[in-house]
Amino acid sequence: MNGGDGQRYLGWILVSLSAVAWSTAGFFTRLIGEDVWTMLFWRGFFGGCAFAVMVAVHHRGKSLEAYWKLGPMGLLLAVICGLGMITFIGSLMLTTVADVYVIYATVPFITAGVAWLILKERASWSVLAASALALAGVVVMLTGAVYGGILFGQFVALLMTLSMALMAVILRWKRDIAILPVLGLSSWTAAFVAFWFCDPLDVSSFDLIMLALFGVTQSALGLLLFSLGSRMIPAAEATLLTALDVPLAPLWVWLAFGEVPSVYTLAGGLIVLTAVAGHIWFEMRKPQAMPA
Repeated sequence: MNGGDGQRYLGWILVSLSAVAWSTAGFFTRLIGEDVWTMLFWRGFFGGCAFAVMVAVHHRGKSLEAYWKLGPMGLLLAVICGLGMITFIGSLMLTTVADVYVIYATVPFITAGVAWLILKERASWSVLAASALALAGVVVMLTGAVYGGILFGQFVALLMTLSMALMAVILRWKRDIAILPVLGLSSWTAAFVAFWFCDPLDVSSFDLIMLALFGVTQSALGLLLFSLGSRMIPAAEATLLTALDVPLAPLWVWLAFGEVPSVYTLAGGLIVLTAVAGHIWFEMRKPQAMPA
């Protein structure tokens, strides 16, 4: 195994772990008895605090200098990431869950298109085939779910999907951007927007503790792992691996709250897992290029 292979395998691991972190969103939203805007505010607030500590440690107390040096592309990435956080919650409020997840399942294809336009990076046929299979799995999981939410909600879900695609491509393109300040700013941006739609002080002490865990583990850790890993692998491949979030989310709710998933959920989840595992297996079996 050469250095390039090792870096790619590490990228797979980091992005897959980010999907595991993100998949706990359903667990936390079931556990916390607050409205979505309150959860979005505190998740962004605690996530921003976590990143502020990381920035201070990594940059040895020169936090302001780290933020100042981000430049236009770093600020743009922070806005895109913050927009993704907000539109995910907003889409769930404005349309059905089924609409949101089916639209989001198209993210590898959108990412492949954006990556080709900006980076001239062509997605391999195995990525596209696995993405199509994963999309089919999501549709199977949502069999019997309610579709047909309002058009504006579907548009917001599309914005969320586009935000994820752009984030993956920019991270792949501009690998020299200091990622910790970017993620901190994006978390604070989401918290700032949510603040105007909630009463953040009207929360119980238990919920506040859970919101802190929500912000640090599901949001901050998930973003950090994805941001590090997506720099090491093609953009479309990174967003394909995040599809692991979809079958894992009902698993945690099942284990914690006894909400037994339907046969369709189990079958569709197995299809998604097969798509991702099959792609990784195929890529690992590719013959390695001989050195010149």
